[in-house]
Amino acid sequence: MIRYDRKLKIFALNGKSYTYMFRITDKGVLQHLYFGKRLGVFDARSATDLGFEWSHTYLDCDSAERNYSDNYYNDKSLAEVASHGLMDKSGAAFVIEKNGATATEFIYKSHRIYDGKPKLKTMPCAHADEAQTLELTLDDRFGGARLILSYTVIKNSDVLLRNSLVQNVGATDIVLKRAYSTELDLPQSGDDFIHFYGDWCLERFLERAPLINGRVEISSNFGRSSHEHNPFGILCDRHTTERAGEAFAFSLVYSGNFTLSAYVDKWRRTRVLMGINDEDFDYLLPPRAEFEAPEGVTVYSDGGLDGISHAMHDFVRDNIITYKNAKAARPVLFNSWEGCYLDFDTQSILEYIDSAKKTGAELFVLDDGWFGKRDTDQASLGDWYVNARKIDLRRIIDKCHALGMKFGIWFEPEMINPDSDLYRRHADFALGDRDKERTLSRHQLVIDTSRDDVIDVLFDMMSGILDEYEIDYVKWDHNRNIGEIAGATAYGETYHKIILGTYKLLDRLQGKYPDILFEGCASGGGRFDLGMLYYCPQIWTSDETDPVQRLFIQYGTSYGYPPSCMGAHISKNKIMSYTDKGRIALFGTYGIEMNPCTLDDGQIAEVLEINRIYKEYHNDVIANGDFYRLCSPFEGNYAAMMSVSKDKSKAVVLFANLLKENNRYRFIKLAGLDERKRYKNTLDGRVYDGAYYMQVGINLSVWLDEFTTYLIILEEC
Repeated sequence: MIRYDRKLKIFALNGKSYTYMFRITDKGVLQHLYFGKRLGVFDARSATDLGFEWSHTYLDCDSAERNYSDNYYNDKSLAEVASHGLMDKSGAAFVIEKNGATATEFIYKSHRIYDGKPKLKTMPCAHADEAQTLELTLDDRFGGARLILSYTVIKNSDVLLRNSLVQNVGATDIVLKRAYSTELDLPQSGDDFIHFYGDWCLERFLERAPLINGRVEISSNFGRSSHEHNPFGILCDRHTTERAGEAFAFSLVYSGNFTLSAYVDKWRRTRVLMGINDEDFDYLLPPRAEFEAPEGVTVYSDGGLDGISHAMHDFVRDNIITYKNAKAARPVLFNSWEGCYLDFDTQSILEYIDSAKKTGAELFVLDDGWFGKRDTDQASLGDWYVNARKIDLRRIIDKCHALGMKFGIWFEPEMINPDSDLYRRHADFALGDRDKERTLSRHQLVIDTSRDDVIDVLFDMMSGILDEYEIDYVKWDHNRNIGEIAGATAYGETYHKIILGTYKLLDRLQGKYPDILFEGCASGGGRFDLGMLYYCPQIWTSDETDPVQRLFIQYGTSYGYPPSCMGAHISKNKIMSYTDKGRIALFGTYGIEMNPCTLDDGQIAEVLEINRIYKEYHNDVIANGDFYRLCSPFEGNYAAMMSVSKDKSKAVVLFANLLKENNRYRFIKLAGLDERKRYKNTLDGRVYDGAYYMQVGINLSVWLDEFTTYLIILEEC
């Protein structure tokens, strides 16, 4: 998978469909050569010839002017690790201050190639049974800093991983002003940039626009990966479609502040940079200290945007998620939140459980309100002990077990209410300067998880609950942005160290309770990223449960994340029937969230029919199959998507229109089927081969009322 040509000093990294190449120049810098469809022969001299009869010269240590001899131009050549403060002005992955100066240029010292994938010391990262890693050691020619740069190629994957470790090898302090994870130079500029923007209840809406001459950037400085921009983006040819064309995708195994930018310079070179947002980032490294950057993820596809998604979906399921039962069928989940919010007692929850059982629920989740004196959202965050005045938790759990149901519970460990016992004991646990006005959001402050003593207290309180009660599932919430970050650590290090503390707490809890299913949440989808998916195999996709809005949200989310990790529920929203709402929720993890006592027999029958389909098809076809986008709601009046089992024997197709449409030609061409296999469909009971379904399509040339859906199942016959 990884080869090194000693004569030409060229590294070639070969994934499933791609080749990634760079070389060591005569000067010792790493020069990027190629990233694209897999190839064998490569002419480095021709590819690096920029048409100049002369190259830039340099002044050596003996004050002699010399020429670079190998088509290397330090202001315009494709870079693998760009310099900072020299001639290259397109942006660098690393900005390091040493004795007041920031000029940096990393020079090759050595490398090694080995089998396997290293684990990061401080953060989540990908894991792989079959992989190969190239590790390079580079020293800054201005002194003080060393870079250990690693690339990992995963067998049969189109994902390339990049890791960076900066070490202070000097005798004085250095300061990291920037430490990005991904850097990629492409000798092209006529591309589109696709990213996923949003807000609370409007997460991951798709936007596709041409690159400009200059910089295009998305970022978060909210203390979490955020609703506003997701840490995932795609660069693709203007003519790339779902099924055809070249595309590159970028992501980050990280849950905090980030930046993703693409800069087109005067040479029409495009430089992509991604990593921790360098706003409010200054990281002090004393002598012999080191800094580990989050893992950078780059994906290549020559099969359109579907190729990007398939590579990312398999990568998330196979190489990011660590929950041991992630690929097993998950129970039908019933969450109490939208049914009663904080207003409940033991009797009302027991009635909920009885009614939830009638809907086919297999896991009952008691959401916010069970702890401390939590009758409103103004109090008791941080008081992780049972509110015995309000509920008898053991009786509730026993009731679930008596009915053959599992039990889950809600926590928000990273937040604290000023009106809480924990705050009264440990006001210093909250971020911010107590001598100055502090902003509350949802009546809460942020706990300083950069402190080990805070992690110890949180772990002990949560363990007390998880040890005493039989709990199968934890919903882990995070309901405000992070600001006013004065705390126990230096200002420029706090954002990052808070995230490291959260990871540390999750590591400890999951190490002690490996059988518990953790679901992430951050006011819905405000922290939907690879870092959280490492610990939480599913994340609540959005607080918006309107099924029509969910079509957009789940469609956008699917570009970088598989349906198996998208928390999706049937809710009380009245815009659609329970059948229609259930069909949309099937293209996520699937669950139910409402007051079950209000359902009539007909509505329960609708839910039970969706449950039947879920039990029969979801795990093999949707959760662990290949997902295809057929019709985009961002571009037309309906959405269509489908999933196909890995063996191509079964498929589930969802079609949902938006506004009313009369009869018209409407053929929905399917994807991902075996052309030669014959499939019977549940729309009209007819049998066609895969080629027919993909070339002619499903005929929906009918009158469509507003928000009508079809769920069509295909099975090999």
